[in-house]
Amino acid sequence: MAINRYVKKAGMLVGMLGIIAGCFQGDRAYAEDVTQKTSPEKVNITVHKLMYDQGTNVNIAIDGIKNDGYTHGKYPTGVSNFDKGKYGEVAFTLANITNLVLPKTDSELTNTKIDEIVHDVETKGANSEYIKKASNKVTQAVNENGETTFSNQPAYVNEKSNAYVLYESQSADGLVTQKAKPMVVIAPMTDRTGQGFLQNIHLYPKNVVQKLRFELTKFSEDGTAQSKQSPLKDAKFELYKGEPGKGTKLGDLVSDEQGNLMVTDLTVGKYYFVEIPSTSVMGSGQEPTTDQYLLGADARNDAHNKLTFEITNAGVKSNLTASYVNYKAPTIDKRVTNGSGHEHSFQIGDAVNYQGTVHIPTDIAGGTDGIVVNGVKSATSPYSVFKWGDRAGQGLSYVAEKAHIKVTNKDKSIVLKESIDYRLISSKDGFVLDFIVNNGKVSNALAALHGQDLSITYDMFVNDAAKIATPLSNNVDFVYNNNPFMQEEHHEKTKAIVVTYGAKFLKVDSGLFGTGIKATPLEGAEFVAKNAAGKYYGGLTDTDKDGVKEASWVDNVANAIRLKSDKDGHFELTGLCEGTYSLKEVKAPNNYQKLMKEISFKVDKDSYQEANRLTIKNNQKATIPMTGSRGFQLSVLFTCLLLGLGAMSATVYLKKKA
Repeated sequence: MAINRYVKKAGMLVGMLGIIAGCFQGDRAYAEDVTQKTSPEKVNITVHKLMYDQGTNVNIAIDGIKNDGYTHGKYPTGVSNFDKGKYGEVAFTLANITNLVLPKTDSELTNTKIDEIVHDVETKGANSEYIKKASNKVTQAVNENGETTFSNQPAYVNEKSNAYVLYESQSADGLVTQKAKPMVVIAPMTDRTGQGFLQNIHLYPKNVVQKLRFELTKFSEDGTAQSKQSPLKDAKFELYKGEPGKGTKLGDLVSDEQGNLMVTDLTVGKYYFVEIPSTSVMGSGQEPTTDQYLLGADARNDAHNKLTFEITNAGVKSNLTASYVNYKAPTIDKRVTNGSGHEHSFQIGDAVNYQGTVHIPTDIAGGTDGIVVNGVKSATSPYSVFKWGDRAGQGLSYVAEKAHIKVTNKDKSIVLKESIDYRLISSKDGFVLDFIVNNGKVSNALAALHGQDLSITYDMFVNDAAKIATPLSNNVDFVYNNNPFMQEEHHEKTKAIVVTYGAKFLKVDSGLFGTGIKATPLEGAEFVAKNAAGKYYGGLTDTDKDGVKEASWVDNVANAIRLKSDKDGHFELTGLCEGTYSLKEVKAPNNYQKLMKEISFKVDKDSYQEANRLTIKNNQKATIPMTGSRGFQLSVLFTCLLLGLGAMSATVYLKKKA
């Protein structure tokens, strides 16, 4: 009887702790709340894990549940069974501390001692002496309903009760903000009447939980150094839950002035961000302007997404943060470095020297500081396509063996090597430089130039198909792709203009007595052209057999090309660069005087226009008929008539004046 009285008293100790698990209204006995008159040797201890959000207002004094071993059915608003699917794994350890606290059969466990045990286990956990020296420890995780049962635990054995401490030995960091308070349980536990015992003991520990939030900061770099990053506003993202490429979309986000965007209400699971095109960031099929950035390869909705994070069953030990950098696209330029005048004019056969410039993106080999998730860095993906292609247009020729292609850094101090740093692919009308040579990446030498300008110099040649005074262009198609997982190439195009000029001439009779009256075109006049250096134009010849004819200039006039006026008096000289030239007449038309002086003329952008055709006059040779001949008589008569007419005119004039 003494033992039974002790058991009845000790069995109520859990209720005396006043531990709050929630609240209930209208408690009722469940089927498992059965009692028996005799003390059970073994009991089942079931944990019903409860939770409520830290913002829920629960009055512990009013709404508390006594852990009296019975089941309780209803909870207040905001209190529910623990959801491990959202808030992570929770496990409890049941430790038998009988030998530590009930050494004698008739000993008692006071409230003061219980408070001591609870405090020690609450503050030290597994390092508590009560846990370390327990005779038996069992750890079990709660199920999807927040429940777990420690079955067949010793109760009244050898006329001695068993004492246990139950504590929450595992919970998700961050998601669980307040663990359940440890409980001391004496088994067997008496029922509410004090006359019987519970075979099944039900306990209701509780957690205060919270949903987590994730802060993503979006940066951009200035195109010169990866360390120079600035917040990027108006970047658009989508948040997904699940495996990258297969998740469920949760919402849309846009970065603010500081580049920040915040995700809230996160629970256990895998998540990833997907970036989509915006006013700040351009996607495939669109070419960015100078103030825009490329959509990266690492925040797409596919299996290669690196902007991922996970809230595991163990929770998170620190704030959830990430940063993601967008990089500027490469830019190109092209110019002509030689030629005459502002228009870069050339004569047929001249080599045109081009200089192309490519600004190498800082993430050409991957952005080393591009992605940081919860303090862990990973590089963004490298470029998988990086090609400079140049095609000669009409009037220009690409000659591979004479192109003199050279690739260097801006100050020419570093020279990149063919087959090591780039592949040269030549065709009939142009070439391609492919810089992806190292297992899908650029060479180390090119990667080291990130954020700098790459210089590409080469020659092309003006050919005899060139239209005169018409822009001649060779076109650059620069192709790149910063996504090695998708074929979404970007193209940037540019061209550089050159021109070749000419001049048009008209050979005419100087007219009656050199007045130009009744001037008629003259056919058959022959000229040679001379340049400012005093050499004569020798025509077009493919001297080096490369398929491109060159304009030649010779010392001997006998070797010069003769320009002949046609039946309309027209002739022209084409394929010249801007400058001052002269014509020397070497043969006059029949019955005309050959010009004794050279005729200077300019070649420029206007000299080939019909309106600017240069007129060259020739005088007839002097001819006097034989004395006494009819021709002589007619000549004299004609002269006299002219003189008479002049006198008559003068007479009339004088009379009018009088």
